[in-house]
Parts: sequence; structure tokens; C-alpha cells
Amino acid sequence: MTHADIITKFLIEYDKANITSSYPSLTDYEIATVLDKAYLALLAQKVTGNNPRQVGFEADIKAIEDIRPLIKREEIYREENDLYTASNEYTYTLPDDMLYFVDGYVKLYEKSRSLDKAGHLGQSVILMPHVVAQKYRATSTNMPWIKEPILSIEGNRIYLLIDQYAYSKSKGTLDLMLIYIRKPNKFIVDGQVDRESDFELTDSMAEELINLAILMSLEIVESTRQESKSKMTVLES
Repeated sequence: MTHADIITKFLIEYDKANITSSYPSLTDYEIATVLDKAYLALLAQKVTGNNPRQVGFEADIKAIEDIRPLIKREEIYREENDLYTASNEYTYTLPDDMLYFVDGYVKLYEKSRSLDKAGHLGQSVILMPHVVAQKYRATSTNMPWIKEPILSIEGNRIYLLIDQYAYSKSKGTLDLMLIYIRKPNKFIVDGQVDRESDFELTDSMAEELINLAILMSLEIVESTRQESKSKMTVLES
């Protein structure tokens, strides 16, 4: 199914649902804008579990299948700079296409007899709130023990904290392998409506996207009540 197919199906259902005006009341650009907004809101629902099924990402087969094409694995490299605030902290630049962090591991150790003969061994990382991560930064009066490397995200960078003793024994590159949900192909690209691209997810997700976009568009066209608009925010959380 292409973006053009989704726009066409949106127009058909929107025309039947909207009793006060026909679908030309929304331009192509406006339709694409609503679809992009609904797309991101739908992904947020799937990831957080804030949906009618109350099932989050990877909680069951459908939750995995809904977002599977957007799951990506990418290796990012440790930066050689002075951006760290502690001797046990290392920085990485986030991939431009990252939308939600899922998991990751750091190449902290090496072993000589790995199956692929590459001699590497990764260690899982844990994403933590900044308030908690702050306590694990090494200082002149604080030498923390860190069971597993700790990760926090700020702006377009990842900050990784590791145990200093573990690092002293390390023979790895400290490169970070990220597993994340990437940004989807949008309906508006460089200010133009993209009709040619294929919709990346399943047909069932396309139908869910259309239904959510219709709810949002009807709210824009027919209702000016603040109370009604405030109810729409649950679709975006």
C-alpha cells in the first residue's frame, strides 16, 4: 500500500463521516499534515501501551508485528572529545533517524574464541533517569560500583557511564550497538506531499492510521470546543 492509497482511503471515509462538508474542505497538504500527526500518535500508542488493548511494544505478537519494520539496529562509535563530565563517562551521537530507544549493548570486553572469530563480547546497558545516572558519575569523592553500564540521553547525544574497574580490564572498543525504533517515512517531505512512497507498516496499521486521522480531522473541521479538543490529547500520549 502506498501513501497515495492511504490518502485516497482517507478521503473516502472522511467524506462519509463528515456531515457538514465534503472532503475537498481539506487540501492535500492539510490531509498529509493530519496523517503525519496521526502516524506519530499511533506509534506512541503502540510503544507506551496507552491504547484500547493496554499492550505496549513487544508485549505480544501483534504489538511486535505492528512496529517490526521500524525496528533498527545500528552501531555508533565512541567520540574522542572533552564533553564528558566524569572520568567514567563517554559520549556518542544519536542516529538522526532515532524515534524511540529500545535497548543496546556496549563492546566492553573481548574474548578470543567467539563463534564468528571476531573476538568480541558485549555488555547490556540500562537506560536510567538523569537524577539516578548523576549518582554514578565518578568524582574525587565518589567512586561508584556499576554492575551494568548506565545510559542517559540528552539532546542528540548519549552519555554512557561504566565501572572504572571494568574499564581498566576492558579490551573492547566501547562502541555502542543501539536497538531503536526509527522515524517513519512521513507524508510530507521537504514541504511536498509524498504520494509515491510505500507505507512501511502492515495494512492493519494503515487502517488504524486512517481511523485516527479521521478523528483528528473531524475535530478540526467540526468542533471548536476546548473541552472536546482536550480529550484528543490522550491519543497522543
